[in-house]
Amino acid sequence: MEFCEPAEVVAVTRVTPSMIRVRLRALGEWTWYADGRGDERVDIAFPWPGETRADVTYFNREHAGESLNEPTPPWRHYTMRAVHDRGREFDVEFVVHGDGVASTWAERAEPGHVLGIFLGSTVSHAYHSPPNDAQWQLLVADATGLPGLARIVEELPEGVPVQAIVEVPTAADRRVIETRGDVDWTWIIGPGGRESALPTAVEGIALPETPGYAWVACESAAARSIRTHLRRRHSQPRDRHRAIGFWTAGKIGHDGRGTD
Repeated sequence: MEFCEPAEVVAVTRVTPSMIRVRLRALGEWTWYADGRGDERVDIAFPWPGETRADVTYFNREHAGESLNEPTPPWRHYTMRAVHDRGREFDVEFVVHGDGVASTWAERAEPGHVLGIFLGSTVSHAYHSPPNDAQWQLLVADATGLPGLARIVEELPEGVPVQAIVEVPTAADRRVIETRGDVDWTWIIGPGGRESALPTAVEGIALPETPGYAWVACESAAARSIRTHLRRRHSQPRDRHRAIGFWTAGKIGHDGRGTD
């Protein structure tokens, strides 16, 4: 098994005006993690602009990225939306916004195109991890965090009380997501980023007094503001919430994603 493995596009679906779902199939004998959960992270290598195959051989070289004279092929962090056939096939959803390596690639993706999938670990990596005694959950996301939120909601145990607050660019980007949980949805139509309405929305909600868990995935500055509201306004202990910056307004590249 290599550090970066090839995966072929087998289907492309426009889920909403702002979201494209791409189904990928592993090329070779490798598989994605079949026991992953919720918002598990996947790092993806993309083709150079104008090409259709990612250069996975570059990332599998022993000293890849060490030469300043050799450009590094584009790669980005994403969330694994769904896994099929014991890891042989999997879905990734891309927010389309008119520019950027991944967005531009997704809008032009066709069956037969090839991406690189980084493995680099023996286990999948997910951020969503509610304590065993959590009696409710608060899930907050902008469009970039929605694929992870959707999978978390789909995998909820029977009857778990959840408040889900999601900000999307247009009313047509709202989605119906199947779940066994008891989910109360709030959809906000807004621009996200520096103008995100999510911090104000979280500041104004009421949370139960029983032990719970909050998960936040959105633009970095908005995530930090929400984390502050959870701690100060809602008195949530540090081990009862996770706020992840999926991207940073004004910054381009794989290092625009961070977590507290």
